[in-house]
Amino acid sequence: MFRGLMGTSTHTIYYKSPIFMQHAFTSAYGYKLKRERYNRLYRDALTRYVSGGFDREAKLVDFMAHLKNNIAAYADIDVDQDDILQSFMKLPMTTKSDLRYDLDSRSCKKGQIRFSGTSGTTGESLAVYDSEYDRADRMAYLDYIKFKNGVPPFSRRASFSGQDLTPPDHRDIIWRHNIPMNQVLYAANHLTQHNIGDVYQHLAKFKPFELDGFPSAIHMVAKYMLANGIKAPWEVKAIFPTAEILLPHVKMDIERAFGASVIDQYASGEGAPFIYGNGDGTYSIGHETGLFEFLRAGPHLYEMIVTSFINYATPIVRYKIGDHVEIDSNAEYLNTYNDEVQILKIFGRASDYLIGSRMNRVTSVGIARAVEGIEDQIAAFQFVQEDLKRFVVYLVVEDDYDDSADRLFKKRVVRRLGADSDIEYRYVDHIPREKNGKIRFIKNAVADAG
Repeated sequence: MFRGLMGTSTHTIYYKSPIFMQHAFTSAYGYKLKRERYNRLYRDALTRYVSGGFDREAKLVDFMAHLKNNIAAYADIDVDQDDILQSFMKLPMTTKSDLRYDLDSRSCKKGQIRFSGTSGTTGESLAVYDSEYDRADRMAYLDYIKFKNGVPPFSRRASFSGQDLTPPDHRDIIWRHNIPMNQVLYAANHLTQHNIGDVYQHLAKFKPFELDGFPSAIHMVAKYMLANGIKAPWEVKAIFPTAEILLPHVKMDIERAFGASVIDQYASGEGAPFIYGNGDGTYSIGHETGLFEFLRAGPHLYEMIVTSFINYATPIVRYKIGDHVEIDSNAEYLNTYNDEVQILKIFGRASDYLIGSRMNRVTSVGIARAVEGIEDQIAAFQFVQEDLKRFVVYLVVEDDYDDSADRLFKKRVVRRLGADSDIEYRYVDHIPREKNGKIRFIKNAVADAG
């Protein structure tokens, strides 16, 4: 939030200011963002999404015409409106190198152009352009997902963010008010077992109608509530976790504590199209935001290829984003233009898998099942694969974590990774976050390197 506002000197002034002034700075910047983001373009886009009537063929024709007429790298493509999907399928795949080293020829820099950067799940940076139209479409679709789940725009919101909200000497006051946006931001980087009670008390006083942000941070609050026999004494309509993989037991804990549906959502900061959760745990495709292709990588496991309709400044075209999903199909290839695709689970990147000693791939969901039945005794965990045989498991455990739970957990881990794996267990106070504020509960040096 503060990257655009704060240079080094402004950042220092903010940190050295009294907390009430930090609230004022946050609100002032919130007012600026509200004026920029929630304008006529945003309102038109939201109205369009809510009204429905999306035409997949017309959109793909428009997108292909934009590529040919406005993007130098695609100037020579053929666009057959009578068989638009075949024209699309002839487009080459896009790589990160294409976007990093050939950005200008792949961009249309008309309008209020800005860089839109992402650190990437594995820390590999990438920046693309976006326009005022792109930003409005993306913001409107986020609010459309919330609207579909009973949360109108500008509802009272609590956001758990990895942004630099508080100075290191924060005295456990790790929230800042953004009054124009009806929002309180909580600094996920500074959330600890020591201050979690203070965070809950502030949350209960603020009474947000919705929560969003890192599920690992929201889960910490939920576990505190469940451990103390607390269920949210105010109405929470829905919770929208982002940026991290949502594990089944994390979803269950959050829903129990807040008495609200957890609606997972997936969209890359690189301008990818949207996938969002349904009440039954499956996922819907945001057809209005792009076209997905799926290449079979294993039984019911597919690698995603994304094409975005909401980043016309730098179109993301047939981009292997590296994430995998589970689909109830064994077809070698699927796409969301022709096929009705039902996504069952989102697994994340290849580095969000572990490779067992039998060369078996252990998914995030498979690892999460190692804590089934003892979730209340394990506050957090992280698996680090250093090579094909060597693993380090970091555990943050509760006071009632006993030998029986420890044996059960380790037995399940060995069953998944293999009896001949070298597994070291380290019991720690917390799991460190990445530079982007996220927690990766699986870190696979083998997959990251390959």
